[in-house]
Parts: sequence; C-alpha cells; structure tokens
Amino acid sequence: MKRLPALYTLERIFFLEKVPLFAEFSPAELKQVAAICREQSFADGDTLGGEGEVGEEMFIIIEGQVRVLKDERTGEELARRGAGEYVGEMTIISREPRMATMVASGEVRVLSIAQPEFEQILRSCPDASMAVMRVLCDRLRESRMQPPVLTARTAG
Repeated sequence: MKRLPALYTLERIFFLEKVPLFAEFSPAELKQVAAICREQSFADGDTLGGEGEVGEEMFIIIEGQVRVLKDERTGEELARRGAGEYVGEMTIISREPRMATMVASGEVRVLSIAQPEFEQILRSCPDASMAVMRVLCDRLRESRMQPPVLTARTAG
C-alpha cells in the first residue's frame, strides 16, 4: 500500500468540520478532536473491529470504504461507509461490544479516536455532546429502516 503524507492539525480540522458527527462542534472543539486523532491505514480485507469485541476506538474515514458486516462469515452487509463518514462510534459511547464487524474494502485511511479521549471531550463540551446525540439518533433511525434479516426461525 502506498504511504500518503499524514494530515496536519489544520487539515484535520477542515476535514472534521465536514463530518456530520462533528459538524456542530466549535472551532476550539474541532481543534481538541484533531489533536487526539491518530491516523491509521488498512489494506483491503483488514478488520478494523470485530463483532462482539469491546471497542476502544472509533474511526473517521479519510479515504476508501469500510463494509459493516453483521456476520463476517456470510458477508451480510449492513452498510458501507466512505470518506467523511465514521464507524465504531456506538461502542465507544455505550462501552458495549461491537454490534458488527468493520472490514476495509480496498485501501482505507482513517482517523481513529480512543474512547477515553472522546469521552473527555464530550464531558467538557456540552454542545458537542448534544451534537453527537443527534447523530446517534439518526443512526438508530437508519438501523430501524434496515429490512429484517430472515433466519431459520423467521423464515418458516
């Protein structure tokens, strides 16, 4: 995989302000988020996080796509996220195991945010916390609109 130059803090701030999860953050809050992000790269097929694992970080996609799979063995895809979107946010807020597996589709570059640092920002910035709650509500609505999965029990 080719190595791309890392984003500078100012570039991270400009990138983050376009991400729905951070769109309502103030410039000072965006600077805080940019400072705690760690840049990572994944090759095609790499797992960013597995279903059932306790997630310790979330990922904001800079480049590439991430497939969100309910069952990695069958490849049942719940969603596909691309540049400017994020995955893994539910687990770092709920502290519950991941509900799906996240797999790189092609080369993927992300900004990762560890749970303790993200939680600290939410505690210190009430407006940021409200913005995150609104986005999480949107994700929950989106998940309810997914067609039901047929299993042996429900199929007959």
